[in-house]
Amino acid sequence: MLAEHEAVHALGQEILQVRQSGTREELHRLLGRLHAHSHRFQEGLGRAVRAMRDNAAAS
Repeated sequence: MLAEHEAVHALGQEILQVRQSGTREELHRLLGRLHAHSHRFQEGLGRAVRAMRDNAAAS
């Protein structure tokens, strides 16, 4: 999860730079990558929350 989180932040910075001086195609490519990393991060976060709930219920 940490790697996905870091990737989201890194891509966000790159997107801000490309937005000022890059091409529209490059921006769309980066936004697609951002979406994919964000989705994987959210899925991992959901799994972690479910695991914590399951552990708390089992205690």
